[in-house]
Amino acid sequence: METTFKEKTENKLAKIQPDQLESVIKNSGLAIIEAEEIKTAYLPFLVRLTEVQDQAAKINFESPVELDETIARELRLKTVKIRTDAEKLKDEQKRVDILRGKVKQDSFNLISSSCKLAEEVFFNVEKAREIAEKKRKAQLKIDREEKLGPYTEAVSLYPLGEMSEDQFNELYSGLRIAHENKLAAEKKAEEDRIAKEKAEAEERELQRLENIRLKEEAIENERLAEIVRNKQAAILAKQKEEADAEKKALENKLETERIQRENIEVEIKRKKEAEEKLKKAKAAAEKKAKLAPDKTKLLNFMQSINDLPRPEVKSIEAANIASNANTLLVKVANYIKENSDKL
Repeated sequence: METTFKEKTENKLAKIQPDQLESVIKNSGLAIIEAEEIKTAYLPFLVRLTEVQDQAAKINFESPVELDETIARELRLKTVKIRTDAEKLKDEQKRVDILRGKVKQDSFNLISSSCKLAEEVFFNVEKAREIAEKKRKAQLKIDREEKLGPYTEAVSLYPLGEMSEDQFNELYSGLRIAHENKLAAEKKAEEDRIAKEKAEAEERELQRLENIRLKEEAIENERLAEIVRNKQAAILAKQKEEADAEKKALENKLETERIQRENIEVEIKRKKEAEEKLKKAKAAAEKKAKLAPDKTKLLNFMQSINDLPRPEVKSIEAANIASNANTLLVKVANYIKENSDKL
């Protein structure tokens, strides 16, 4: 069922019952004193709004006249005033709540910072011996690292701050002795290297002198060998000159024979190609003469297809059939023409 204008108006002007505000306050979760304080603050607005809604009964909502309009305007302004006053109260209380929250935070910060300072003092007393022991071990570690530094690069691998004095002295002695042994071994290795380099230098000098002697001996041997080579070269040059003359004469003879042989082969090839060409031409002529009647028949067949009269039709369907048939006939005629030319 559709709601009437009067029912809609009455629904909008329905009074807020006191138990509604009571329910809001009760379900807020606030302490009773704070909840009652808020209820007391907003209850006057509820009373004023109830009075306005009571006076609204004087208005004829379905057929209002000028008096109804005047009353409605006055009640609307009163309603606006109730709402804005309530809003001002809400904003003021919100501002107070913010200031109250700031005071709470500042108060907490004051207590918290004081507690932390006191906690630090008490902690330092509580852990004084433990802290002192840690400092002692840290300083002991630094001192021992400095003492072991000349003998090893891996001081960080040892728990120097936790070692007893006997343990550290044993470690120190072991590392020092190992380091001294290493230095002695390095010194011996260096002395051996120097002695080896000296012996090698002396050996190189002896080898250098021997190389000089061998070089001078090789130069003299080369001089004597050069004399022998020159004599042998003269003999070989004369022999080569004679051999080249004989080779040249033989090459000229062979070249002449090659040219004569190639001329004969060229002539034989020319005659053979001429005979083959004549034979092929004769065979082609014979084939062409033999196929000429068939070619003529095929060309006549093609022409008869081209000359074949096409039917005159009126319907679109028949025209399509005739057009497709004509296309096929043209293709057949072209196929006969193209392939008969190859005969």
